[in-house]
Amino acid sequence: MLHAVPSPRAEVSFAPARIVTGLYLRCLREAQYMGLEYVARAVRVSSSAVSRWERAESPIRPDALGTLLRLYGVRGPHARFLVGSQPPQGYDRTKYEERGGGRRAPHDCWADVADDEATARHIAVMRLSSDVVQYCMQVPAGLRTQAYQQVVLDPDVCVAPDEPVLRLPSWVHDVDWAERQRRTVLLDETVLTRGRGDHPAMVAAQLRHLADLVSRESADGQGLTIRILPMAEVLFIHTVGATAEVTLHEHRMVVTVGLSPIYETGSGAARRISAGLREAAGAAWSRQRSYEALVGAAADMERRAAS
Repeated sequence: MLHAVPSPRAEVSFAPARIVTGLYLRCLREAQYMGLEYVARAVRVSSSAVSRWERAESPIRPDALGTLLRLYGVRGPHARFLVGSQPPQGYDRTKYEERGGGRRAPHDCWADVADDEATARHIAVMRLSSDVVQYCMQVPAGLRTQAYQQVVLDPDVCVAPDEPVLRLPSWVHDVDWAERQRRTVLLDETVLTRGRGDHPAMVAAQLRHLADLVSRESADGQGLTIRILPMAEVLFIHTVGATAEVTLHEHRMVVTVGLSPIYETGSGAARRISAGLREAAGAAWSRQRSYEALVGAAADMERRAAS
């Protein structure tokens, strides 16, 4: 059974910069073993206020954000970028009328910087979200064999890594996948044939690994679900490219990754992508058919490797 993508909610969507920055602050604090009370004293607020900032339940003042970033060792242009990315105090997106499917309020969409710290934030978002529904044209992080991972993250072919490697900030190595995360991965049908020319044996092992994950899926739809999405279906998703919808602290965001991670909430464009993901989930092959396709493609790769 596929995990259902939640339908759009009626409540106000918080700015994505606020959501991601809150998570980032929490990760930095926990990586340095600082308690809420200790951090609260440094900013001269209550520990509950710090917790609300981390969960994006209330906006953080620019001076308080700057103080926290310095406390956690984040300084210079990067810190200034994060402070400047936050919506102004009193910002209310409900004042901006939606007109058309792609209209955005000023802070609906946030493009993070193209650096290692932004990549680490993206990893944390994907790992710590309670619900993830993603469309991928290659096997995503967390589902790869070691050999496949090395090829995917080869610096000669990878613009920006999506998994922890030595040059990424140390704190990201401590971020584990959320307990009871519901993760639906819609793999483009091309994963069944991609790589057969250069690395057929390695790809075959990866496909069999995916088939094994499908065979071990929970019957109640919890945990990980992997399905193959046929190329002939859901043209909208194919034009958008690799994308996901995540739920983080009950805040839903659309996440795409190009040269840098891009996060979006509330806008007509975000709703269109969410609808496309729901359409893709409905058009994906069944569990049995996805399993058989993965096993069959692996066998074909193994024959090619042996010839």
